[in-house]
Amino acid sequence: MMNQPPADNSRVLLTGATGFIGHYLLADLLRRQVRCAVLLRSPLDRSTRRLADMLCELGVVLDEQLSSGQVVLLTGDLVCGLPDPTGQGIRSIIHTAASTRFESDPMGEPKRTNVTGTFALLRWAQTHGINDLHLVSSAYRCGKAHCQVRETIEGERPEFHNPYERTKWQVERACETWSHAAPGRTLTVYRPSIVVGEYATGRATKFSGFYLSARASQILAEQHDGAPRTSVGGGCVRVSLRIRGRAGDRQNIVPVDYVTAMIAHAVTDRRLHGRVYHLTHPDPPTNAQIRHAIESYYHITGGRFVDPGTFDPTVMNETERLFYEVSRPIEHYFVDTPTFDRGEADLLERSAKMFCPSYDLQALSKLFSYADASRWGRGKVVDRGNHPVTNDTANNASAEDTPLYDAYFKSFLPDRISRSETAKTTAATVTMRFIIEDVADGQWVCRFDRGRLVEVHRGENTFKEDFTYRTDSEVFWRAIAGEVHPQEAFFKRQARVAGNIEQALKMAMILHKFNQEFPCDRETLQREGLTV
Repeated sequence: MMNQPPADNSRVLLTGATGFIGHYLLADLLRRQVRCAVLLRSPLDRSTRRLADMLCELGVVLDEQLSSGQVVLLTGDLVCGLPDPTGQGIRSIIHTAASTRFESDPMGEPKRTNVTGTFALLRWAQTHGINDLHLVSSAYRCGKAHCQVRETIEGERPEFHNPYERTKWQVERACETWSHAAPGRTLTVYRPSIVVGEYATGRATKFSGFYLSARASQILAEQHDGAPRTSVGGGCVRVSLRIRGRAGDRQNIVPVDYVTAMIAHAVTDRRLHGRVYHLTHPDPPTNAQIRHAIESYYHITGGRFVDPGTFDPTVMNETERLFYEVSRPIEHYFVDTPTFDRGEADLLERSAKMFCPSYDLQALSKLFSYADASRWGRGKVVDRGNHPVTNDTANNASAEDTPLYDAYFKSFLPDRISRSETAKTTAATVTMRFIIEDVADGQWVCRFDRGRLVEVHRGENTFKEDFTYRTDSEVFWRAIAGEVHPQEAFFKRQARVAGNIEQALKMAMILHKFNQEFPCDRETLQREGLTV
C-alpha cells in the first residue's frame, strides 16, 4: 500500500531534478502526491522545458503539476546562489544534485558541485530553519574497502580511487556534522551503487560508469567489422582481449527506478528517517555474466579475464589498448568489488514491499539496446518498441561564425601551440583532419612535427592524415573552451574518429590538455581581431 503524503501543506525541496536519478525521483514523489519545490538553474524557461520533456517520458505532465500547485519552481544554483524560500512551506530537502565526474576538470568539478555546493545548501537550510535532510550519496564513497561496508558514516578516511569518491565521503561527513549541530535535525542517507537504466525498458539519460565497457566493446566490434566470423552464436567476430579482473567478482548494478522508488518510500514515512541505506543489489551479476551479455549483444567473442596480479599492461595488443583507452575510468570496478551490508535496506524493502530485480542476459541486453537506440545520449528515443529510432539534437552552425573557424585553425592555434608547454612536453608528430559537419567547407588538416604545427590546410585535399575527428559546431566550441572531455565526447558519439583509433584517442587527450591551457571562444577570437 502506498504511503500517504503529509497532511499539512509542507513541501520538500528537490535539487538535481533534471539529473538521471532526480527526474525519476520527482516522478515517484508526485505519484505519491508529495508537494515539491524544484530547484532549477537559470534561465528558468530552458530548464523547465528540459524537465517537462524528461517527465513526459515517464508519464508525468509538468504543466498539470504546476497548475494544481503540486509543484513550484525555484530559480537558483547551489554554488552561485540559492533562492529565498519564504512562503513555500519547505520543511525537507532531498539533495540529489551531484557531479559524477571521476576526474577533476578546470571548472573545479566534481568538488565544486559536490562539496562546495552541499556546504552552501547546509548553510541555506540552517538560515531558513529546515531540519530534515535526505542525502543521495554513493555506495562507493567507501573507496578501497577491504571488508564489508557498513550502513554507517565512519570517521576514518579511506583510500579513494578517484576525486568523485572523495567528494562523496566529504559530503556525508559534512552532513553528519550539520545534523548534530542543532536539536531536531534529521539526516537520512541513501547510497546507491552503480545506477543503470530502468529495469523494464533500459531507459537512461546518462551512459557513464557501467556503460563504458559496453561502449568500448561496441567500438571493437565496429573496428573488426568485416573480419572473419566464428560459427558460434550465429557468427561472432573474434577479438583477442585480456581484461584485468576476476570472472567471479560482481558488479553491483541497480536499476534507477528501483533506487528512486526506495527513496520516495522512505521520504514519505518518517519512521524510516535518520538511517543510512545501501541501495545496492543483494545478488549482483558477475563480471563473467556481464562480459557474456556484452559479447552476445555485439556479436564478438574472445574476451577473457586475467587475474590482476598477473596482468602485464606493458604487453597489450592493439585491441586491448583501444579497450582500455575507452574504459580506463572504470577499470578499478573490475578489480575492487566491495560488498555492502544491507540490513537497513532490507528493512526498507520489506516496508515498501519492493525488491531489487535480478539481472539475466535479457535484462542486461535491454541496457545496451537502449544505449544504442539513443546513440549513447546524443539522440532522443521516440519509439520505445522493438525498433526504436532517434532524433538528432545537434544545432546548425551560425553563418556569422564561419570566419571564426578559419581564424581558430590558422591564427589562434598556431600562435598558442608555439607557446604551449603541453605541445613541448608531448612533442607529437602526427597529421590529423578536423571535420565540423554543419559548417560549409568545414574541414581542416593540421600537420604537427615534434609538437610544432607546421601546416594547416582548409577543405578537401589530397593531404594524407593519420586520423580524422568529426563533430558538430556546438561540440567544437565547447571542446576548444576546455569544457568537453574527449573521452566523454567520443563515448556519447558527439565526436567520431576514423583511421588510427588508438593514436586519435591519445592525441585527443593531448588536445584536451592544450584546450585547458589555452581555452578559446568566439569572444576571444573577435576581441583579438584574428583574421586569416
